[in-house]
Amino acid sequence: MGYYVNPPGESKEAFLRRVGIVVPSDRKISWESVPKGFLPVVLVNNGVFTAAGICYSKAELDEFTRFDDPRRREIYLVKIEELRQVSDIGRHPDYAG
Repeated sequence: MGYYVNPPGESKEAFLRRVGIVVPSDRKISWESVPKGFLPVVLVNNGVFTAAGICYSKAELDEFTRFDDPRRREIYLVKIEELRQVSDIGRHPDYAG
């Protein structure tokens, strides 16, 4: 089950630019480097649409950042409290508020 950013009243891109911290594209982010209180969000360009997937575990982060995936991606660190307002991440037992 995946969790995705879907902010009301603004685009995913605008939300991430407003509240996220950009991870430089020349870095591979590790689960251990994610600050407490934040989760990585990967904005993936699927051609026709974009998706902003919330990486709620190491396995999810590894899947979204695979080197054999040719899609254009941007990675942001976003406070969990912000993500609860624009996604279903609060349903995940580790991130319920």
